[in-house]
Amino acid sequence: MRLAWFFLALAIATEVAGLTAMKAASASGSYVGHVVMYVSIALSYVFLAKAVKTISVGVAYAIWEGSGVAIITLVSVFVFGHVLTGREMLGLSMAVAGILLVNAGEHREEEVPATEGAVDERA
Repeated sequence: MRLAWFFLALAIATEVAGLTAMKAASASGSYVGHVVMYVSIALSYVFLAKAVKTISVGVAYAIWEGSGVAIITLVSVFVFGHVLTGREMLGLSMAVAGILLVNAGEHREEEVPATEGAVDERA
């Protein structure tokens, strides 16, 4: 399970790297930036696919997309000098609250050791 969360963190990090490269490439016109962007975003989907093998798709996608939006907004503010409006701050705080609620609502199955001779009640 921890490995899945690690893959999800990698998916978020590579998505943010790709979007940051996109902004930098669009400002400079560099083809290298576009290559970094395409590779990073492709890797992001690969890592997300590995994460959803264990984490439910809805939860993983909500965390991936919501966290990506929040982090890329922070990068935009601190790296590119974007000034957030009140509506943008409200929207960002609602997105973060939504991520927390989705994650809190995820049903986590506890591993129950099988007892010898137990009958499967689902059968």
